[in-house]
Amino acid sequence: MKEGFYCSLVSLDLRKVNQGFMNLTDAAFDVEKDGILYRAFGTLLAIDKITSENSLTSKEMSITLSGISMDFQDSVNSNIFRRAPLLIHKAFVPDGSNVVEEAVVYYRGFTSTPETNIDYKSGSMALKVSCKSIFDLDRKPSLCRANNATHQAYHSGDLFFAYANQDLKDDVMWKQ
Repeated sequence: MKEGFYCSLVSLDLRKVNQGFMNLTDAAFDVEKDGILYRAFGTLLAIDKITSENSLTSKEMSITLSGISMDFQDSVNSNIFRRAPLLIHKAFVPDGSNVVEEAVVYYRGFTSTPETNIDYKSGSMALKVSCKSIFDLDRKPSLCRANNATHQAYHSGDLFFAYANQDLKDDVMWKQ
């Protein structure tokens, strides 16, 4: 049996606000995976457990960060976390090393607006970030009705309905 420990690696993609990636780990010290350093600031407090089910659901998962400086409050309020891509790995690090030996994807999704819990005595805050799966099933699809005339309006010259094998004599619902 291999000697070492398991940890979580969280990578938050903040490139849309020119902040690069925020890479955190819940390990006791910084670890490295594929040349990327995951910081162990002690802030990654908790990650919800994932359960397996045989039905399609879109449950949110939460990540809690603690001991964050109050100076970061403006960044949180500016929505830099809103719909940011998130990737979490569960990783194994062998004893005597800080380099990840193996890692598997635990969760992939997008963040929601975080909740903050401020401790004015210590001047720090805790941040709870809810995350939605990449398979966000809560959104209603936008639908449009299509027949040959409306299809020609959207896609001029496309004769899709002209070659349909049966005429339904009615409009067809399509997801857009």
